[in-house]
Amino acid sequence: MFDFFSKKKQDQQHLDEVNYPSVRDIKNEVQRDTSLEGILCRKILLGTSTINLIRQSILVSSEKFNIQIRRIDELNHQNDEARNSLKKLMTFISNINKHSADTDNSIRTLNLSLGKITDCINGIQKVARQTNLIAINSAIEAARVGDAGKGFSVIAKEVKLLADDVQHSSVAVHGTTAMILDNSVDISKALTAQKILVDSTLGNIQKIVESINIVIHKSENMKKILENISITQFLNIVKIDHILWKFNIYQMLLNKEKNKKATSHEECRLGKWYYGSLSQNFSHFKNFLLLEEPHKKVYFWKCSIN
Repeated sequence: MFDFFSKKKQDQQHLDEVNYPSVRDIKNEVQRDTSLEGILCRKILLGTSTINLIRQSILVSSEKFNIQIRRIDELNHQNDEARNSLKKLMTFISNINKHSADTDNSIRTLNLSLGKITDCINGIQKVARQTNLIAINSAIEAARVGDAGKGFSVIAKEVKLLADDVQHSSVAVHGTTAMILDNSVDISKALTAQKILVDSTLGNIQKIVESINIVIHKSENMKKILENISITQFLNIVKIDHILWKFNIYQMLLNKEKNKKATSHEECRLGKWYYGSLSQNFSHFKNFLLLEEPHKKVYFWKCSIN
């Protein structure tokens, strides 16, 4: 991509050797100028307007490419922001999913505890029933004994009442436990459905992020292509600039306008780029440094005429 500096140097040397005749040759041509040669030269120089139109067309096209490059940068910046936002959303949803999983694990633990409580309640109910049967049998035996068993009969009744009370309480606890267990089952089902929805959402967001990555990658490739075209157009423009500069020098020689000021090597488009801030990215290349001297020579021979 950056070999154009070497190519530019070769082009400048070629212009020195072929396209640009020596100062002495041009002065001799001007001195030998006849009316016919002068007319022909002037007619040829009139073609510079066409070349200038071509240059302007390339300039307009180059500016359009630069506009597209800036737009791609803006779009990539927006896509990058969207991608980062989606990644943050994925992290947030993943945390929700993690908390849901923790909640589901807690509910499973609760269900195990409720199961143990139910087992205990069932054991208590069994003991209460057995105690109730023992109290009934004791009351029957006390009645057989007669007056001697009246005291024991009272105790048996109290034991039976206590057994009935324990059984009623255990039934109430069992009902409450069963209700909590049913509710926890419903919550587990809801969490399972939520996990499926969250996983699906995360999958869809991940697909969007991957699509954005593809768009950014392709946009970067497109940007590189446009930048290469823009560089090529810039090189073509500066070549045309030097051709028009050469024609301008010929025009000055034909018209014997020695005092007319011509553009210097620092004032031309390539010179402004070379000595400006835009070329700093290339200043460490060897061929970039080698470009300065031949470029100066192109403009130096005009100064020799004066």
